[in-house]
Amino acid sequence: MAVIVELSLSPENFPLGTVLTAETDLHIEFERIVPVGADVVPIFWAWDGDLDAFEQRVRDDTNVQQLLAIDEVGDRRLYLLNWDIPAGAFLEGLTTTEGIIRNAHGHGTDDWEFELLFPSYEHLTRFHNISRENDIEYTLGTIQSLSDAGASQLKNIITDKQREALMLAFQRGYFETPRQVTLSELATELDITQQSLSDRIRHGIEAIVEHTLFGASEP
Repeated sequence: MAVIVELSLSPENFPLGTVLTAETDLHIEFERIVPVGADVVPIFWAWDGDLDAFEQRVRDDTNVQQLLAIDEVGDRRLYLLNWDIPAGAFLEGLTTTEGIIRNAHGHGTDDWEFELLFPSYEHLTRFHNISRENDIEYTLGTIQSLSDAGASQLKNIITDKQREALMLAFQRGYFETPRQVTLSELATELDITQQSLSDRIRHGIEAIVEHTLFGASEP
């Protein structure tokens, strides 16, 4: 079963983080990590600082092969980075254990915050052992299965009443074609008016779609 892990890591234990945030107040947030053969190519946003000076400093690093600015939105700039992963580094441990970075954020000299996805608890254990062998220290946060994480995240997107209405509608076949139950029948089962049920279903679907497409997280 896939597992999601939250952990924090000092820039000293994350060579790429040291390159990106050294001597700067820039914010760095990974958009995604793209595997290219045996290499790992990060795509990330940078903002709050002198981006031109940042680019020059990063390009001067001996591990960096290429830094490419690929987009700019407001004061944020999107980069693609090709670089050589030092032996025993944090990202190398991730690629070895098939780990995926779901989210990562770094700022100045502060610790990097990660949300990682591993195919199983066995992969996570292997990652932990590799990290210890390479003296990579990190602070472990929440660990949960992917299914539990999805349920927990859903609670932050829709209300309990919206969830109840959507689940009942799904179980009774309201979303099937043709529909297996009417809105009136569902409302009677929940002991609410048809209009109230319609509002719960509509607002619940709207919140889920908004979160999925635009990243909103408030109910």
